[in-house]
Amino acid sequence: MKKNEITVKCKLESDAAGSMLSELASRFKEGKVVIQKGTSFVTLRPAGQIEVEIEAVEKKGKQKIEIQLSWKEEILLDAPEAEIRISAEEPVLDVSSLTEEPDEAESEAKTDQ
Repeated sequence: MKKNEITVKCKLESDAAGSMLSELASRFKEGKVVIQKGTSFVTLRPAGQIEVEIEAVEKKGKQKIEIQLSWKEEILLDAPEAEIRISAEEPVLDVSSLTEEPDEAESEAKTDQ
């Protein structure tokens, strides 16, 4: 999988930074976070076990909090009842059937064979 990355570094007033963190937390809870800068964006889907690392530093009048969250991307099947086949034969796929539902005439023709 290709790497997709965005880095955002800016100065905000504390209330604006708090609002940004609140928005991030809300989207995180919903399970989908989109970070956009200009026309570039990264879509993240947090799920499962989340590794959390928080570092707080106070040094010579300067304070800093670093928060790092990481997780493994979950691989989801299209549907839980998806048919699984194991064989030595490669399937022949009709491209039009991947995007459209077969009409009733096609379905009936296939069942008559």
